[in-house]
Amino acid sequence: MSHSDTIDLNTAQNSPAQPERKRRAANAVWQPFLQFKLLMYMLGSTAFIAALLAGFLYFAFSDLLSVVIDKTDSTSYYGEMINIQLVHMFRYCGALVVLYILLLASVCVAYTHRLIGPLRPFVKHVEQLTAGNYSSRVALRKGDLEMYNEYAEKLNDLARKLNAEEALKL
Repeated sequence: MSHSDTIDLNTAQNSPAQPERKRRAANAVWQPFLQFKLLMYMLGSTAFIAALLAGFLYFAFSDLLSVVIDKTDSTSYYGEMINIQLVHMFRYCGALVVLYILLLASVCVAYTHRLIGPLRPFVKHVEQLTAGNYSSRVALRKGDLEMYNEYAEKLNDLARKLNAEEALKL
């Protein structure tokens, strides 16, 4: 039985009893602490690399800037142009940092959603089996990671065997 058969079988069995589940934006943040922790690790490592790069750039260009600024008056054309360019550079770098943080946060949410999202059907399925509902099946979404399909099949096989054993007892 393939992954798509599992999904079709589950929808066929559970459609009258359960309303169709739709993806919601609120479901993207299922484990907020884990997502925030991953974001902080990524931002921390990025900040460390950025600090190293800033230190390198400071030491590489500080002599050049001091020579250019010392040779020209601060009211001269070149001094003003250097100050204007530095202000523009800091603004662009700030905008890039904000864009990078937003991109990093969306990647963290998307990655953890794809990694942790399939655990929700597994937990619900095990809860149903524990409650004695052996007709329950694990239904994964099409976009979920392929590595979970094997586990879903094994849990569905277990549920089928338990359902068959329960039917024999009756």
